[in-house]
Amino acid sequence: MEPSVHDFLSKSLLNEQELVRDYQRFAMRIKEEDPEMEKSFRHWAEEDGLRANKIEEFLHKVEKNYNKTR
Repeated sequence: MEPSVHDFLSKSLLNEQELVRDYQRFAMRIKEEDPEMEKSFRHWAEEDGLRANKIEEFLHKVEKNYNKTR
């Protein structure tokens, strides 16, 4: 069974948020050891943060449309 749009967006949002936290933690850990790697992981955390924000916007849009039809 295919997940609903709401369920898919919710799961995607959680995944992105988890990646942001993981990338940030790893960047802090690797900071002294490899500044280039730290920079890349901080950049990826930012990218995933932006993606998470967009997914959250879509999720709110879906929820708003669902509440209109009720």
